[in-house]
Amino acid sequence: MQKEAFILYQKTKKYPPFDLSQINGEVPYFAQLLAHAIAQLKELPDFSEDTKIAVMSDFSGEHRGASFNTYSFLIMAYNKVGPFQTHSEALRRHYGLSEPFSEFAFKDLTFGPRSRALPDFLQLVDSFIHGAVITIAIDKQIGTVFGPSKKEAHAFIQKQLADLELGQWKGETAEKVLRVCHSIAVFVVLTTEENQRLLWYCDDDAINEDARDREFKDTQNIFLRTLGMYCKHRFDLVGFGKSFDGKSHLDDLLSIPDLAAGIVQDLLQAHSTGKDEIAGGQEKAELIKWIALQGKFLSKITIQISRLANGELGSGVVAITPAKPVE
Repeated sequence: MQKEAFILYQKTKKYPPFDLSQINGEVPYFAQLLAHAIAQLKELPDFSEDTKIAVMSDFSGEHRGASFNTYSFLIMAYNKVGPFQTHSEALRRHYGLSEPFSEFAFKDLTFGPRSRALPDFLQLVDSFIHGAVITIAIDKQIGTVFGPSKKEAHAFIQKQLADLELGQWKGETAEKVLRVCHSIAVFVVLTTEENQRLLWYCDDDAINEDARDREFKDTQNIFLRTLGMYCKHRFDLVGFGKSFDGKSHLDDLLSIPDLAAGIVQDLLQAHSTGKDEIAGGQEKAELIKWIALQGKFLSKITIQISRLANGELGSGVVAITPAKPVE
């Protein structure tokens, strides 16, 4: 008798409606804006059969002339990182990017070997990473997403963090750390399960530096408190890390939100100024094509927050379509 053949399919994506019940009127309005946009999404990663989840973060838009602050996160099934690690190391050897280790940085895309390797690197990302690249873009004319005015909100945030013994923060940096922590927490609660392990790995930034009156540990505790506002399930472990001196596949993973944050800022700025194209050559064209197309296992999500005509804040999902930039 012929044996039956069974094909096992692992869950990789989940579809709406998403459970947004934990993002209610008791959480900051910023989270409610995110929830409004999330309700419009067509997919999120499904990590229900995974054991280790990692979040890689990077940001853009703080340079002069930028119209948006962009906060990008790669949330991924880290227990599946092996094939990406193997193929990315092979790609580096092929293009001569291993010694010294040459990062795929948005600010420096035109270096010859890195430029030639970029299309293959992006293909590896889409082929071997299970998760989502999420970018939250906030119009820079919005001073705060945590109160009616920047002055009032920043004074309140600074005092609250100090009272909770979470470090001494200046207003702008306090605003940023809360934007980042709430954004990550909202998507973590929507994609993770009971007893999984969670890692947040980030580049060096003002929000996680060891300063005179605060340190990276304070950032970690702010995130844990923020996560507790939304998350009803428990994690087996929550870990944190910053970019190490010794470079590895973690830095290739960290490049992904860096590339996403940079290209989304450029695209939204071009749109807000009425330009149909952005300057940047073939490297930017590759990034636009990549961020516009959903991967087999990797979702691309961009959420924009802007001020409406009535003065209130509004949020929505940005639909990005490929377009050729100016050579």
